[in-house]
Amino acid sequence: MKHQFNFSSAVSLLAVAISLPLPAMAGVIEGRVSDQSNAVSLDGAVVRIEETGQSVATDRAGEYRFSGVPAGNYTLVTTYVGAESESVSVNVPSEDATIRQDITMGDDVALVDNILVVGQRGALNSALSKQKSSDKVITVLSSDAIGQLPDENVAEAVRRAVGVNVQNDQGEGRYVSIRGANPNFVTTTVNGVRLPSPDADQRQVPLDVIDSDILSSITVTKSLTPDVDGDSIGGNVEISTLSGLEQKDILFKLKGAGVYSNLQDELGQRYSGVFANNFMDGRFGVAASAAFQKRKFGSENIEVDGPDWVLDESVPYPEEIELRDYQLTRERLSLALNLDFQATDDLLLYAHGLYSDFSDQEYRSRIENKFGDPDYDDVNSGGTVAVVDAASGDEYEVDRDLKDRFEDQLIYSFVGGGEYTNDALTVDWSGAYSYAEESEPNRIDGGFRAKFDTGLFGVDIANPMLPQLSFPDASAEADYFDGSKYEFDSLELTNGVSKDDEIALAMNIRYDLDLFGAPGYVKLGGKARLREKSYDLDLKVYDGFDGDDLLLSDFSSSVEYGLERINPSVSPTALNEFFHANIDDFELNEIDTAIESTGANYIANEDVYAGYAMAQRTFGGNINVVAGVRMEHTKYSATGNNVLTQEFEYSEAGDVTGTLDPESVIPAPAVTGDLLAEDLEFEYDAGDDETVLELVRVYSQTVTSEQSYTDWLPSLNVRYDISDEVVARFGYYKTIVRPNLEAAAPRTLVEQGEDDVEGEAGNPLLKRQRAHNLDASLEFYPGNKSILSAGVFYKDIQDFIATQQFDDLSINGVDFDEVVTYVNLPDASIFGIELNAQQPLDFLPGLLDGFIVSANYTYIEGEATLADGREISIPGQSKHVATGILGYEKGPLDLRFAATYRGEYLDEISVTEDAAGNALDRIVDSHLQFDVSAKYRITDQLRTFIEFKNITNEPFQASIRPAGIGSLNAQFEEYGWSAKAGISFKY
Repeated sequence: MKHQFNFSSAVSLLAVAISLPLPAMAGVIEGRVSDQSNAVSLDGAVVRIEETGQSVATDRAGEYRFSGVPAGNYTLVTTYVGAESESVSVNVPSEDATIRQDITMGDDVALVDNILVVGQRGALNSALSKQKSSDKVITVLSSDAIGQLPDENVAEAVRRAVGVNVQNDQGEGRYVSIRGANPNFVTTTVNGVRLPSPDADQRQVPLDVIDSDILSSITVTKSLTPDVDGDSIGGNVEISTLSGLEQKDILFKLKGAGVYSNLQDELGQRYSGVFANNFMDGRFGVAASAAFQKRKFGSENIEVDGPDWVLDESVPYPEEIELRDYQLTRERLSLALNLDFQATDDLLLYAHGLYSDFSDQEYRSRIENKFGDPDYDDVNSGGTVAVVDAASGDEYEVDRDLKDRFEDQLIYSFVGGGEYTNDALTVDWSGAYSYAEESEPNRIDGGFRAKFDTGLFGVDIANPMLPQLSFPDASAEADYFDGSKYEFDSLELTNGVSKDDEIALAMNIRYDLDLFGAPGYVKLGGKARLREKSYDLDLKVYDGFDGDDLLLSDFSSSVEYGLERINPSVSPTALNEFFHANIDDFELNEIDTAIESTGANYIANEDVYAGYAMAQRTFGGNINVVAGVRMEHTKYSATGNNVLTQEFEYSEAGDVTGTLDPESVIPAPAVTGDLLAEDLEFEYDAGDDETVLELVRVYSQTVTSEQSYTDWLPSLNVRYDISDEVVARFGYYKTIVRPNLEAAAPRTLVEQGEDDVEGEAGNPLLKRQRAHNLDASLEFYPGNKSILSAGVFYKDIQDFIATQQFDDLSINGVDFDEVVTYVNLPDASIFGIELNAQQPLDFLPGLLDGFIVSANYTYIEGEATLADGREISIPGQSKHVATGILGYEKGPLDLRFAATYRGEYLDEISVTEDAAGNALDRIVDSHLQFDVSAKYRITDQLRTFIEFKNITNEPFQASIRPAGIGSLNAQFEEYGWSAKAGISFKY
């Protein structure tokens, strides 16, 4: 009953719409705008009735429609970037007449050179036309533009857009940040369907899951209107796939390529195909696309754990340094199928589906060198070499381990719906289901450990971003690389699955009518989104083997690793086969297994019921205003676990095993609940004449939480067409971002010692983050074929969420002495400037007229205030983001060179300080990447191409920056360059 009540409240505005009187019957003018061959629809062309000032932009099929047109003679003026405007006369003979007027553009140029639809210039013009005609601030990337550069997936394709920054994983773009906002502030839709996230602890969608070859276009929306979901502070990435109704003739494309990774010296392959056509006299459209990629690649890494450095000795050195080698086999399969049926002239029905499966088989070989345990050796240290003595202090510990992980991420969505148009009334409806999953079946993390109690071991920081091992002691060096010195330490067997699904139902009603003497429309709608996200982890920890000692030398292998000496490494095949053949002989650690398999699990439900009302009106024929308000009511509920690890030691003189009840001295657990595991030792030590009690217990308590709240989100978007070439925009809109479902789940990991209670916790009392957003921009389209634009934006964010450490805090019913949890910060803000320029240099003489240049730059200044008063930049936000592209298209040759720059950003907030009292936050360094592609047209249908990505082998670097020392390694990882060569066919 509650669901029914909330949904009826959300869509009650629809009843108002239905009760409104219909506008007086009047004529309709409709048609299609296409290129001169009538084969390609022009999306984003603006058609204007000169006599009334009404204007409308064409849709993806090139269709436009005016309703409520009185009988009379009219002039339609059509503009499209890259072509001269077209004027046609049309007569509406009566109030109930529907007139069909198709329009062609670009009649003055030959088809082979038609800049409307061919090559880089066609991609540029199509995108600019849609941007120019939009009521919102958007950036559009067409399929042609996406295919011009060596972009593997959606994230890499969208990073070329102004104001967009992409965070990489294994050298490939994964998460999208818009205007400096955290990727969790960015939403993703496919054909209007909201995508959930397969990640267990995030809202952000990993866009490396979806192959870029199946796309029709990508639209980055930066300002919102009331008819779209209001939970996006950064913006929305809309992925569109092809529709058969957009095609006048059959479209058939094939592409095949080999993919080479120089770091692994491996060859992979990539294939894609597209088919689109319409049947039943153009009423039934079918479009299907598929892409498959399999490639082997990897990376080499040196990083400092923590990152913790010892800074108070004569030579700074890392407490723990890790050498990592990654070898991956990545497969990606993306499928899209769109069915569109124009049942009648008034009724369109559709069914659209997307399926994408992304998997990694990853082998990670790692060495952990723990320099922080032995004592620093002042005598042998000096210059840039820090030396520790394994004979003093604790032993020098080295772990050599392997991660053998198969990770599969699955995203699919389906939407079915329709649109009914009758005179001035348009009603559309949809039902959608989307699902995301990440699974790790039978993952193995196994390691071997050596503890050296003699010898000198060092680290050379001549290059502090690439610290190198140093061995002043030859015998210690020999032992270090001897696999027989390393004994089995532990093995973890993981089976985890994260699921996120959503059901969405929506309806919209639009009336076209005169608003106070000027053309416009009123639009009302409602939507329900029912979401469930969960994580289920089964992790078994084995820390012993019932048999002969297992040594690394029994499982040793080697990997190619250019940054240091990393071998011997662990053979994934040998360890995996031995473990599964002898699993019963491995000793299960019940304590660690209980903690890991319980603490991470949760189930969260988030239901959103929305309704909105908005209106559009044209003033003076060139000022377009869209205003309204959206209401979103949110119901959140979650179930998690409080997991307590209670550790207690007690001793008493003499033998009291027969007289003392152990339970009488054990303190009460900080968390009550079910006892999952216990390790209790209570025995008399005759040597010390004392009775010793040692206890470890794990308790679990199920915890639930609920929240509900309502947000009213007003917005105003103004577009002022100063002239045919100059457009000014202003926008205000209020948005929210709800907490990550994992962050708000009542999950708590508690460690109770003899004197204190510490841990980490989710926070079910988190508030959603709210933002007031302002936009202003000026766009200049010189010669109707280029763009120069400048924009400014500001975001005032309330209740910004961050993680912090607190003392003496009660959360989820647990009284902590020290806890790390999620909190709402008092305030945060983002200010930015966007500059964009795109220009074909067709005014140059001779061969030079084939050049095209494009450049954009975004400056972002953001800050947040922590609970302790410290001001920080927004985590994940780069102050400077820029892209430059130089293209050349002449005859059969098509070249493109791109440079993409991302400035440094704050990655992790630290509570550790240097000697000057500055926090040692982890900073990700700036990144500059160069990509290049070349295509050659063999025939009108056949092309060959070659592409190079990251041609300068730009690494990923992160550092801490103590005062007076400079940058010290937190992470250095390089991926090498990659190449792709192949052939494409288009009919």
